[in-house]
Amino acid sequence: MMASAIRLRVLTDAGLVLEDEAVSVIAPGERGYVGFLRAHAPLVTTLRAGTLWWRTPAGESRTAGIGEGLLEISHNRLTVLTDRVEKTA
Repeated sequence: MMASAIRLRVLTDAGLVLEDEAVSVIAPGERGYVGFLRAHAPLVTTLRAGTLWWRTPAGESRTAGIGEGLLEISHNRLTVLTDRVEKTA
């Protein structure tokens, strides 16, 4: 993992669905979209169904549709637990 990256993982009850590195992540929080950068304070929050966006260290934008769930970020590791994932780009 790059020193300036966040390790992004998306899991469902079937296991690990998506794993990538990101320099920024935007997730659909209960009260609106919330953004995350490297060194974000530890946080656990609920998510609503929507689009998960992230930018890779190479500058690529990627997205995935996700269902409701939970998000945890700690020590530059961001984990999404959800019931549904649709990889889009």
